[in-house]
Amino acid sequence: MTLLVSGLIYAGLLLLLAVISAMETAILRAQDLGHGLLSTQSERVRRQIQSITSNPFPHFHRALLLTAALNLALAALGFFIVTGPAKELGWHPWVCAGGLFAISVFFGDIAPKFLAARAPSEILLHSTRLLKPARIILDPLISGVEQVSELIVRAVVPKTLKMRQRITTEELETLVEMREEQGTLTEPEAAMIREILGVSTLTVRDCMVPRVNLPLLAVSDVNEEGAAALEKADIRFVVVHGETPDAVHGMIDTHTWKLAGRPPIMSQIRPPVFVPETLSAMDALEKHLGGSARCVLIVDEYGGLEGLVSQDEIVDWLLYDAAPWQGEGGEIQDVGHGRYLLDGTTRLDHLSDELNLTLTETGIDTIGGLVFTQLGHMPKPGERVSIEGAELKVRRVSRSRVQQVELRLTAPQPETEEEET
Repeated sequence: MTLLVSGLIYAGLLLLLAVISAMETAILRAQDLGHGLLSTQSERVRRQIQSITSNPFPHFHRALLLTAALNLALAALGFFIVTGPAKELGWHPWVCAGGLFAISVFFGDIAPKFLAARAPSEILLHSTRLLKPARIILDPLISGVEQVSELIVRAVVPKTLKMRQRITTEELETLVEMREEQGTLTEPEAAMIREILGVSTLTVRDCMVPRVNLPLLAVSDVNEEGAAALEKADIRFVVVHGETPDAVHGMIDTHTWKLAGRPPIMSQIRPPVFVPETLSAMDALEKHLGGSARCVLIVDEYGGLEGLVSQDEIVDWLLYDAAPWQGEGGEIQDVGHGRYLLDGTTRLDHLSDELNLTLTETGIDTIGGLVFTQLGHMPKPGERVSIEGAELKVRRVSRSRVQQVELRLTAPQPETEEEET
């Protein structure tokens, strides 16, 4: 075999190895980017990527098997080139071997991974499509390797050693109920454990500021209305968007803008961070909300804007049950202009005494129960209910209960004796 022929074969194997290396990186990168990446793709491409990233293990197994085979083939062919055609041409074996090694590492590993990190979706789709015919051979081999690996593990691991099964959340909740019925746990202790278990299932959607309550600012209105919008924003962050709120351009931190002396608004726009609505709140705190001035935007499965969550919202949700408003005076907060923030447990009779607003519903004692009954389903943040003399908007919901409601008076209320005097 001449040097030209062996070199062409080596280049072909190296190209295939580069494709496999890029595919591995693309799968990991696509999983990390999540919906922020998928929202920029077409519907067909989005479905293909999701089908791959939802179960990446078969693709990893094929890639590892091919990588091992290709590395072995490259090593054998490289040894033949160094000791055969290259030696006959008078090339130094060690120099030739070092050159082949450097070329293999750069073009077979470093460069493909760099390209895959820059364009993961394109690399992922093209690489999996290219390797699809090889599945006829690879899948049976992978199945055989897995069976052999399992046999080796069973032979090496002592039979007396038993793997400890991880207890599920449902099993733990059942255990708490049993201990409470047996009297081993008191009711407050059981309630505290349930709240801790609820933290593990808490998602960013549970504690987000819904889209209907977000301060939005169009890019075209930044110069004319930007300053006024930042001054009157109800929350710390303002969303800057294009033609529609779903076309988000960036975020503005109103606190930072004010502390900086209210500089030009365009210089304060920061790129947004998108997360799926199913992301765990604890994962969001760990990966995206490390600083107090950070926030993330929540998108649905189609890339549409659902809401915003920051460190403050998550901490507020976690501490809500541990440190609720104390006393009836804290259940009703006057925010001005005929608007009130109500705790979900505010009693209707107390509301009637404080605001002279008569709200009655058979068998219902609290404002949260009233909203639930009027809607006929578990409310979501942002849903509204119109009643005589007022409009109610759900602000915060916790799993199976309404935590906070905004009440806006729509009709003038009768004056009290003190106001008349």
